Amino acid sequence: MDHHHNYMLALFESFQQHQDQLEATNLLKLKTMEPATRYYVEAKLNDRLEWTEWAYTEHERDQLVKDAKDCGFSYTVQEYE
Repeated sequence: MDHHHNYMLALFESFQQHQDQLEATNLLKLKTMEPATRYYVEAKLNDRLEWTEWAYTEHERDQLVKDAKDCGFSYTVQEYE
């Protein structure tokens, strides 16, 4: 066998070993892209819908609620799992 073939074989074996380590630690699995909990916020003024928005964190939800309050809107928040 020539040097190039041995080098490529060693490189492939190294790759396989690294891939096996990643699989063993679940690092190759993609995490879900969508958060488990999300919030749908509606803001109204005099029963007229002014805006709707999705929030994907509690902080985003709280900011939307604050924005609605600051504008004098009534609001609803629906939580989805």
